[in-house]
Amino acid sequence: MARSMFPLCVCAIATIIFGHDAAAFAPATINVRSATSSARQFSPFTANNASLESGSRTKSSSSALSMSEKSNLPVFLDPGTKGGAIVLSLILFVIPIIIYQVVTGVFGVDEIEAGRDIGVGFSVITMLLWGSTYIFRVATKDMTYAKQLKDYEDAVIAKRLEELDEDEVQALVEDIEREQF
Repeated sequence: MARSMFPLCVCAIATIIFGHDAAAFAPATINVRSATSSARQFSPFTANNASLESGSRTKSSSSALSMSEKSNLPVFLDPGTKGGAIVLSLILFVIPIIIYQVVTGVFGVDEIEAGRDIGVGFSVITMLLWGSTYIFRVATKDMTYAKQLKDYEDAVIAKRLEELDEDEVQALVEDIEREQF
């Protein structure tokens, strides 16, 4: 009974994924540029929404740059999109089932032992891979806090540079050139 339900479940899931609402798989985009009309646009990603309209250009440009970073992966494989999250979840759901079918059907292993071993093995491997991605992000400082802190520091430096006079900027440039040599 369970084996005859497998193709039906796969077809139902494929219908849900590739069904009528293709917009669910498009990456989420947020327009951080302000409109030229009197209507104000607010963004939850910036601390000061007034800067988007007339204030610091560096804040809005750094926000626009960080928002416009695109992944090189297709939409269906990018975990940052709804479609990618669904497809990757389904792949992780189907892999142990396929391994179970191969091990019990082709190799003739006992179904109880195969289910237990595959369940434990897949869980352990998945947790180790997930943990290694966290360690990798920490080692490369590719975490949300580190990115936000760097964006903030860049915005503060750019704002201070905007407030300086031209002769003060020229003096700083000369100091930096002297320190490099």
